[in-house]
Amino acid sequence: MQIKKKEIANMKLSTSINVLFGIGPVKEQLTRVYNAGFRNMDICFGDWSGDYTPWPESPFVQDSWKEWVGVIKEFGNQNGVTFNQGHAPIYNIFDEDERGKRLEQMSLRSVEAAGMLGIPWLVFHAGTRPGPYLREDIKKLREDNLRWYDKILNRAAAVGVGIALENMSDRFGKQGKPGCYCSDTEDLIDLVDSFHSPHVGICWDTGHAHLQQVDQVRSIRQIGGRLKALHIQDGNGLSDQHTAPFYGTIDWNPILGAIKDVGYDGCFTFEAHMLIRPVPNSCKDDAIRLLYSIGRELVARLESMS
Repeated sequence: MQIKKKEIANMKLSTSINVLFGIGPVKEQLTRVYNAGFRNMDICFGDWSGDYTPWPESPFVQDSWKEWVGVIKEFGNQNGVTFNQGHAPIYNIFDEDERGKRLEQMSLRSVEAAGMLGIPWLVFHAGTRPGPYLREDIKKLREDNLRWYDKILNRAAAVGVGIALENMSDRFGKQGKPGCYCSDTEDLIDLVDSFHSPHVGICWDTGHAHLQQVDQVRSIRQIGGRLKALHIQDGNGLSDQHTAPFYGTIDWNPILGAIKDVGYDGCFTFEAHMLIRPVPNSCKDDAIRLLYSIGRELVARLESMS
């Protein structure tokens, strides 16, 4: 598939390439995202690790996985693409079954792959257990997360990768069990600060926050300089929809203002794959271009704010 060379209006706009997950090899996905206008991309290693369903054919789970990462790196070098962030496998790190052990190894592999690609921040979810989240419960969760992440952080620091922990929501519907650690912004900040490391920060997911019904402006300002990555997505506030801004009910201007106020200097990164995945393959390129156009509008609004 040929690259269409064209100019990009803003080098700070990014999307996860998971918009095309399952559609062709990774080079095709990169090319189609590039042709839509994006010059910064997020690599979701979790999808390629089989974090939702086992995928024994995935090139990332093979012994030759570094060759697959090399394809991504070569594409970036040849086309001026920066890989600004990534996502590690999504699972509860406190699960002790075989799946948990396998995905822990894939998490460490994701760190190494991020280092190979020059990805500065890799997004993880904190381990959680159901509530009631009394003070002693929060303390135990914090201590257990610090202990589990020790090996991840050591590996990440060695390869120049930071760990960005993501805000969650109590409303994810974990089999009817209430509570999800780091749904509360103060708990997330407390956990991140407890690492006492410049290699640990926060990824703010606008859709998760909308689902949690938190005051996003207040939360982002509380986070301040800890903000290292973004997942920009929209939804109706009732489920985690991962659609594009203006397709949900989020009020964007106040959030953009808060992002600017805290001096965030990373990429404006979409995790809005459900705008693209439902449409036929023949329509996906147009959908990604629409996502890029929406991003340019939001970045222009942000930059125009005094």
